[in-house]
Amino acid sequence: MESYRFNQIKIITAITEELNRQHPGLPADERMNTIIKAANEICAEYAREPVEASRGMGLTAWLGSDDTGLSSKFMASVLSGGQFKAQNNYPRDPDDFGRCMRLIDAVPEFKGLIHLMCQHGHEWTAVANNWETWVGLYNSCVGVELYSQMKAAYAKEPAHD
Repeated sequence: MESYRFNQIKIITAITEELNRQHPGLPADERMNTIIKAANEICAEYAREPVEASRGMGLTAWLGSDDTGLSSKFMASVLSGGQFKAQNNYPRDPDDFGRCMRLIDAVPEFKGLIHLMCQHGHEWTAVANNWETWVGLYNSCVGVELYSQMKAAYAKEPAHD
């Protein structure tokens, strides 16, 4: 990951042009300050150095990193024993799965708890049951095969007792 510099005026212009495209004749009133604020926030966010997840950084540092997603945050909420709440989302593609893997690297004590994810739906059961295989595929840069296996595992009907 890297930082980027953007032209704030061009971002403001682009946002204003899009708003005017959707609503011709939109007045340039005090609400323009919201557009300026948004452009400033975009520029500031992309100008900063990104925080990557790193091995053993711990849960708090990982949560403050830029390497989180919906599925990895849910996984962290479960494996941390509910230290925070997150909506149930499972990894839908190799990128999502990679963020879950990097969570486990960042918080190594979670590795032995992955089986707990089975309590959170069919897809999470598939993730837990295929964890090592999928990690191998991800690390071997076989994203197409990983994605194919993920889709197939999620499509299987769950076993009923």
